[in-house]
Amino acid sequence: MLSAALKLKEKLETILEGEKPFDIFVRWKPIEKQPIGWEPDLNDGVRLNIRPFIQADVLRKRPNIKWGIDRGKNPPGSPWGEIRDNDKHLSLAEKKAVR
Repeated sequence: MLSAALKLKEKLETILEGEKPFDIFVRWKPIEKQPIGWEPDLNDGVRLNIRPFIQADVLRKRPNIKWGIDRGKNPPGSPWGEIRDNDKHLSLAEKKAVR
């Protein structure tokens, strides 16, 4: 029981830190406004904000969410290109270098 609690604590600490793949990536925000660590924005939606918990496998039941490429395209000149890829992760170093 104690070892399971310690593993859960370790996973939750990695989510708070926010290193990839436990980061929050918001496709429509520029890199300087991307959250560092666990900084959820309620306006981004539940789907994006629970992703680190799904990646860390700490939820009781895994929701059926597609993370790949969406239909449609990003606007021209988007910092992430025109393909709407939701499965992108940025490292902490990349985010901190911009701020």
